[in-house]
Amino acid sequence: MKKIMLVAGLLFGITTMNAQSYEVSLGLGALSAGQLKLEGMYHLDEKQTFNLELRAINNSLESEDGSILASAGGFALSPEYMVYFNSSNDDNEGMYVGSYLRFKSMSTQGWEEFDGVYFVPANFSQLALGAGLNLGWHGALDNGLTYRIYAGAGYNFVNAISHTDSYESALSLLYGVPFHVRSGINIGYRF
Repeated sequence: MKKIMLVAGLLFGITTMNAQSYEVSLGLGALSAGQLKLEGMYHLDEKQTFNLELRAINNSLESEDGSILASAGGFALSPEYMVYFNSSNDDNEGMYVGSYLRFKSMSTQGWEEFDGVYFVPANFSQLALGAGLNLGWHGALDNGLTYRIYAGAGYNFVNAISHTDSYESALSLLYGVPFHVRSGINIGYRF
């Protein structure tokens, strides 16, 4: 264990010697939907960045009186390697392409679907591991504020859907599709 910690410390020390800057950002699209998406960037050099996204999944379906009928909760974790294609020579700015991995864990509670006669319980959980590509634009102001917009798509190599209840719902079939999309509008700060 000590050897692993020593190697990790050395690698971290070597990579931080070459780092230009760090950046943290908040996903505005997720925030408007009542969810939290935080990202941390580590700029390796002027054309390469490592990004780590953590997204909390917290969706709910409410009745007219405000009580929660069904909910979905979980998280998604996505490390990403980004390469910039910038002709203006600004460090870590402009158009970029990013390759990412994505791990997602989510489950529903209280979900019901109509089977033709009755509403039946149709809860499920999802465990997914995938990879994909993003294309985006990243900018930074002189005061350190940053903005970024991106969109991409990927494929889930592992996409396990487990039905908590015996009914296989249309929603679980939708989440069972192995393709996923990833997008965002972020505001952040560069150190």
